[in-house]
Amino acid sequence: MPCRIGITTNPEARRVYWQSQVVGLANWQVLNTFRSKAAAKEYETGYALRNGCEAALDDSEAPRTGREYETQYDWWYVYHFDYTTETT
Repeated sequence: MPCRIGITTNPEARRVYWQSQVVGLANWQVLNTFRSKAAAKEYETGYALRNGCEAALDDSEAPRTGREYETQYDWWYVYHFDYTTETT
């Protein structure tokens, strides 16, 4: 089963987004929380490489809200999920 990992400041909104983008979303979990976007991206990249998951390495996996660019005050969540197929 394919897996995906990503980062967000709003895990619930991101889960809802991915439910509309993939079929069979399962095992949604927040893996870790970071104070900086850079630390979250580093963890995301390492996890993706170790576990063979797709990751949004270019930060373009989904439309962003303006709030997600505020790295100074937000917590960054690293999330993971499995899925059956992507929608077209």
